[in-house]
Amino acid sequence: MVNKHQYAEVILGIKALDIDHPFDYEVPENLDDLDIGAVVMVPFQSRLEIGYIVRLKSHSRLKSSQLKPIHSLIASAPVFDKFRIKLIYWMSFYYLQPLASVAQLFTPPGKEPKIEKIWKAVRADRKLDQLKVSFPLPDRQLQDNPGLKEEILRYQRQGLITQGYRLIKPSVGFKYRQMVSLNNEGLFKFKKSSTYKRSHAQKRIIQLLQQRGKSSKEDLIKKSNSGYTSLKALQNKGVVNIEEERVKRNFKYDEENQASPDVTLNIYQKQCLQSVSSALKANQFKAFLVEGVAGSGKTKVYIEACKQVIEKGRKALVLTPEISLTPQLFARFTQEFGEEVCVYHSNMSQAERYERWMEVAEGKNKIVVGTRSAIFLPFKDLGIIVVDEEHDPSYKENSKVRYNLGDVALRLGRILNIPVVFGSATPSVVIRYKAETESDFELLKMPEKATRSRDILKEVIDLKKVNSASQSHIITNRLHQAIKEHLDKQNKVIIFINKRGYSNFLICNSCGHVLKCPACNLALKYHITDNVLRCHHCGREFGYSPNCSQCGQKNILLKGTGIQRVERQLNLRFKPVPVLRMDSDATVEKKSHQKILNSFLKPGPAILLGTQMIAKGLDIEDVTLVGIINCDSMLELPDYHMYERAYQLISQVAGRAGRKSKQGKVIIQTYNPRHEVISSFLKQDYQSFYLQELKNRKELSYPPFSHIVNIVISGTEQQKVQAESQRFFTELSKVIKIKAILLGPSPAPFSKINRYYRWHIMIKTEDLNRLMANFNKFMKNYRKVADTRIIIDVDPAWIL
Repeated sequence: MVNKHQYAEVILGIKALDIDHPFDYEVPENLDDLDIGAVVMVPFQSRLEIGYIVRLKSHSRLKSSQLKPIHSLIASAPVFDKFRIKLIYWMSFYYLQPLASVAQLFTPPGKEPKIEKIWKAVRADRKLDQLKVSFPLPDRQLQDNPGLKEEILRYQRQGLITQGYRLIKPSVGFKYRQMVSLNNEGLFKFKKSSTYKRSHAQKRIIQLLQQRGKSSKEDLIKKSNSGYTSLKALQNKGVVNIEEERVKRNFKYDEENQASPDVTLNIYQKQCLQSVSSALKANQFKAFLVEGVAGSGKTKVYIEACKQVIEKGRKALVLTPEISLTPQLFARFTQEFGEEVCVYHSNMSQAERYERWMEVAEGKNKIVVGTRSAIFLPFKDLGIIVVDEEHDPSYKENSKVRYNLGDVALRLGRILNIPVVFGSATPSVVIRYKAETESDFELLKMPEKATRSRDILKEVIDLKKVNSASQSHIITNRLHQAIKEHLDKQNKVIIFINKRGYSNFLICNSCGHVLKCPACNLALKYHITDNVLRCHHCGREFGYSPNCSQCGQKNILLKGTGIQRVERQLNLRFKPVPVLRMDSDATVEKKSHQKILNSFLKPGPAILLGTQMIAKGLDIEDVTLVGIINCDSMLELPDYHMYERAYQLISQVAGRAGRKSKQGKVIIQTYNPRHEVISSFLKQDYQSFYLQELKNRKELSYPPFSHIVNIVISGTEQQKVQAESQRFFTELSKVIKIKAILLGPSPAPFSKINRYYRWHIMIKTEDLNRLMANFNKFMKNYRKVADTRIIIDVDPAWIL
């Protein structure tokens, strides 16, 4: 038998840039059914490694003597196809990451193939019995036992033990249960037997099965008040059949949170849908930015576009930045499409995500609503990608492969030749600029709400003018009065503060010592619910003591305002109105986002207090007041994104009020009421804000007029980090010949996190592709000093 493809190109599961290319392997005759995307085990140097087939071919440039055969097939079902392979190569190049690191994003959750080195006995021998170990023996068991390792190596030299590899069993899989059913032929024979009348427990099992037809083994035993021995006896007699049946882990939200259907499309919605429909009909890539004010009905446009995609027999992916936004979005799509919709995000268990992954691969779900990782699902015939709330920084992955969802969605859209739809009331400056300047990008505006409603009333409270002796700066008298008025009318109120914990920092009033995290050198936050001091950067916790660790005096002051302090004041002032808090500390449990929202949605007045989780996506008619406690903290960080982020947050959270027929109002408390961000918001003038941001960024050559690459070098020894940063900068300067600006090296704004000192180098360039081509070559040859880390962050969401 001659193989159709004699050779395979394989990328190894080794996360290293210096071997970051495919390797040619021979395809053995017994593996003739290999396909692109299959997972294999291949020899590499003196060991075996996991690999992914990215190409099959009939010729190789290498000589036969230089090639090794594929060892074995691990998973014949492809984990990605030829289109995703293109995306993997692009992401590896663009984000300067090993191919293996990117490929791992496309593998089923919990099913990433791993192998381990083992020791096997060649034959039985009394000498091996003295080792008192079981074979095969994992090599990891020798790491802390040098004596045993020496013995193993000695017996290997004698030919009694050999080295091998085995696949580590995946952590997840399908769930099965044993189902019992009757075999009528066996039952007929059993009833004629002499033992039938005396078998009371067995008869109860039979009677129950006759009623039900089929039952799970456990439930059958329980409900029939019988035992497993009786069931086993029936199985031995051929009276019952016991078979394995897959149990679907079905992650669904309760239906309490479903929204009402939208009305007929208005003129702006129709125009947007018509533009998207043209691209769908032409089967071509095109990007769209739907810029629609809060309540303009962007979701309805998404739904109608998805209907057209499904009518063509294709699938749709709808992305949302926050897990907290999925319940309502999922409910809206479920109303329209029923069981054809599934949800996918990290708050699901690994097993639940694995099952959804497999179902998508099998083509069972027509629409997936998910967060950023859903972009890597194995759709067979994807027809559209929707990126809702595109401006949200949560779409940027900040660990391992630091990809930006928007850019990945655009690249995948181009590869698959399908439209990509972005939506936001306050688009990111970069995407808005692309929509205005790129030929295959179109800006679609929806300037009016889908249903008639009055403009939101806006009020600013200047905290500098508030007398702290007569009122609180947290909830001023004016804000208190407004909250009471709206609650008295049986409406709901949202209070926004973008600070977790109770207090932002603690200071000794005797010696002035500020309590800081020893690993980060940043102020610890006090969390009153747990009575602990917590670092929001590394997560370390310390027990709270009223005594100063420096001078010993009992004179600690809790300074700054966090969400827990606001929660306490609201609970004291507005009894018995329910006050519900939504932040990352309050939403740890599974489906906690929906539980909080369901409580808030119950009839009657209520207050929802939250961080940026509540700033977008919520469409609740009874919310008539939004209070922003203190927006100044959003303008303090040294990052060129900050004004944009602040404007988006204020606009988005304000948009939660007055969604339907009721009058909405927003009250902003600030020490800087004349700030350009607040002024632009009060004028409801995104265009002016956007143009001013463009002007500022052009002067300093920031995106969208350049790309930024932020290089962070870190380590536990400050001097070593500084020296390595300088060496890296010097060597890189010799390589980067194209038009680019190198800044640094300098301490990062957060110069120490989790015991690691951090320095950074920043590159600005107008030609990122040429830069990355040179940068990839540089990194493959660069050898960093020991005990330091180098992070390459392309198009960073933050430069802190």
